[in-house]
Amino acid sequence: MINKRTRRTKEKVSSDNLNFFIEAIAKFCDKCGSPYTVDNLQIIKDNDFSSIIHFSCNNCKSRHIATFVKPMGVSSRMPVNSDLSVDEIAKFSKGSAIPVDDILTVYSMLSKDPVIKI
Repeated sequence: MINKRTRRTKEKVSSDNLNFFIEAIAKFCDKCGSPYTVDNLQIIKDNDFSSIIHFSCNNCKSRHIATFVKPMGVSSRMPVNSDLSVDEIAKFSKGSAIPVDDILTVYSMLSKDPVIKI
């Protein structure tokens, strides 16, 4: 019985969070104006400092990612132009930082290729 109560509480909190994000970040799709519902949102990453939320429109299929900074109550939203699924975005967002030396190595290798223009 405790597990069922705990599960219901988690579901309610999650639904409340999603409704909060709809109210605070985006009530309607930027592309077609259709209203978002909790079914259109997925929380990719959530901690005490910020949340990353994926919005997808049922009508026009456009997708946006929003970042909400909790202590300041500030959000930003941008379109997602990618063939990655929401699960893949979540997977890659949990990756560790790429060392600067690795980035410079790749840049050096690519700059030597005559086909690639950097």
